[in-house]
Amino acid sequence: MPTESAAATCAAGTLRRATRSVSRLYDAHLAKAGLTTTQYSLLVSLGRRGEPMPLTELAAEQLFERTSLYRALEPLKRERLIAFSPGPGRTKLVALTARGERRAAEARPHWQAAQDAFLEEFGKTAWSGLARQLTTMVEAVRLVPMGGN
Repeated sequence: MPTESAAATCAAGTLRRATRSVSRLYDAHLAKAGLTTTQYSLLVSLGRRGEPMPLTELAAEQLFERTSLYRALEPLKRERLIAFSPGPGRTKLVALTARGERRAAEARPHWQAAQDAFLEEFGKTAWSGLARQLTTMVEAVRLVPMGGN
């Protein structure tokens, strides 16, 4: 089978397949702690912040549309892992609860097992290079006008 040129290979499709396969690995490990990869990422971000965070900032950091962020946060709210509070003006804040801190801490070894399994198979050096490229890609795509025109 001939290899497609970079110009002919769909970046979105290729990245989506890669993301889905890596997410399945992490989801399988994090399920032992009752979380998905997305939920764990949100809890870690909130824990790193250490104080209530405006939803708009969390959405920007995690590259979520507002409605998608609300859907992702709802199960965490139901389980009382996060709490919402009013902020200045119309701002809504979200924070990790003590229960959320414990769940994130319980999930950390499962995340680490997924990380170790991924790095063992993919390679630490290969991942370091790709991680740098992906970070550059995220920044570059933020500069591209949406809608094509």
